[in-house]
Amino acid sequence: MAFSVASWNVEFFGSRRKGGSHAEVADRIDRVFDYLKDEIDADVFAIYEVNGRSVFDKVISDFPDYSWQITEGGGAQQILVGFRIPAFVSQRLEFSKGFAGLLRPGLLVTAIHEGQNYPMLFLHLKSADHPVDFGVRTYQHERARSLRKALDRATAPERSNFIVAGDFNTLGMDVTFSDSDLAIADEIARLNNMYSSRHDQMRVRPKTAEATFWNGPGSSSPPVDLDHVVAANRVAFEQDQDGNEVEVKGWPEATTDVDRKAWINDFSDHALLRFTVTGAEEA
Repeated sequence: MAFSVASWNVEFFGSRRKGGSHAEVADRIDRVFDYLKDEIDADVFAIYEVNGRSVFDKVISDFPDYSWQITEGGGAQQILVGFRIPAFVSQRLEFSKGFAGLLRPGLLVTAIHEGQNYPMLFLHLKSADHPVDFGVRTYQHERARSLRKALDRATAPERSNFIVAGDFNTLGMDVTFSDSDLAIADEIARLNNMYSSRHDQMRVRPKTAEATFWNGPGSSSPPVDLDHVVAANRVAFEQDQDGNEVEVKGWPEATTDVDRKAWINDFSDHALLRFTVTGAEEA
């Protein structure tokens, strides 16, 4: 038996977007959770930028088989997880530190499946491309790697079945008055190199679409790759015929700009990531 996971940044979810009304917020909440209920089968949901008070009634009524937990950071937009398989959930405050502004804690959901533990860390990392923002993301990744070491010690002599997923905001770095800018592709390459080191033995899992974020047709910025899943080498994922292990759902599946724009307006400018864990090396 396998278990499935969905990771999705539904920006400003449950909060009014610029020029929006309370009725529009309620309609969007209905659309998003109806989409998850009807089209996305997952044992674990991780949803980012959530106003918990606004979505409480909907998740309780529409997902009676799930338990839910939300982070409690300094801002209104938090990480919400729902799970219908045995799991132990803890808030990781180290990811809310390292910057003067408000940052979200991480959520560590340890799923217990067929006698093995799968600790899954869901993160929404610091946005923007200024050097300070890149530095904060670097700090947050270092905290994730430190957590892996702690989990490895707890499972010694074997290593943990560690998974990290979420909106990593791999936006690169803009160094003003300098030729030392870091492109988005360079930050993603660094992400791969860092987690695949001999100390971490993890890898960024391939996706069915490269870009996961776009403001839609007419925007000044092209589609970019911000959302990722990284997992220990010992963890096996279900693959498609091309070897992809993470399914990208939403606007990247649409075939016309009209349909892409409609999906973004109805749901989010972030695509949803879905993956299925099929097992791990025997401990």
